[in-house]
Amino acid sequence: MTRLRWGNDAPEDSAAARERLVDAAEACIDRFGLSKTTLEDVAAEAQVSRATIYRYFGNRDELILEVLLRELDRQFDTSLAEFVKDADTPAKAARAIVDASVYLLGTIRRSPKLQLFLNREGASVTATIAGASRAFFSAVVKDLRPYLAAAQRAGTVRTDIDLDEAGEWIVRTIISLLTVEGPTIRSAADERRMLAMFLVPALVPGDAAELARAAMS
Repeated sequence: MTRLRWGNDAPEDSAAARERLVDAAEACIDRFGLSKTTLEDVAAEAQVSRATIYRYFGNRDELILEVLLRELDRQFDTSLAEFVKDADTPAKAARAIVDASVYLLGTIRRSPKLQLFLNREGASVTATIAGASRAFFSAVVKDLRPYLAAAQRAGTVRTDIDLDEAGEWIVRTIISLLTVEGPTIRSAADERRMLAMFLVPALVPGDAAELARAAMS
């Protein structure tokens, strides 16, 4: 193999090739920073041509998105299933939604690498993944949908809402709290209260005030 064909250790299949390119992109981000990492840098790191990268990723944003999603997977030591496994009533579902959202917010904020995708180097999540926003939302909504569908069948999520839209709304809420500075600096307790007051009633059937109290208890 030549230098432009993976050096002396070519990947066995497309999945392995994609993983190798994600590894290379991550190494470049660590070395140069997110905003300064180029496809030329990634190609050099992976020992391939830039054209080879385009065989597996449509553009830089899609490749960076994969780095983001993989880092998210690495950082989470509690799965969504753990939050919802006992959520068999609307009140418990309300608490599970808020607990999972607070956990997600805290995990991302504690990860130095994920902070690169938020507001370091002057780039927000939405700017970083602008070219791959559809793929990002699709990936997260796909993960959320089975849980939302099960909850809807159990009557703990509203039956009058579209589940894909509900998943998108959850993601939009989380990204907004992570990236958009509001008029007030809010503590973790303040964010929890806002999630209980406004996100929960959009998803869970029942009295909004009672659900909010259950989610904050």
